[in-house]
Amino acid sequence: MHHRIFERELVHLERVIAGSPREPFSPTYWRDRVEALRSRPHAPLYHNRIVRLSRLVSELGKCADTPVTG
Repeated sequence: MHHRIFERELVHLERVIAGSPREPFSPTYWRDRVEALRSRPHAPLYHNRIVRLSRLVSELGKCADTPVTG
């Protein structure tokens, strides 16, 4: 993946996941997207950002498991 495309994908995921998107995509969808970045050649340069995204996705998964009361 070209460096600029990788960076664009990373920035996109940081924005979207930080906004805590529970709909329409599941945390599994976001986890798969983040994990796909780990296998790219540029991943070592962005290790900290990818780890942060993984943590955010994990938190989304915990929120998705918590029933909403209202």
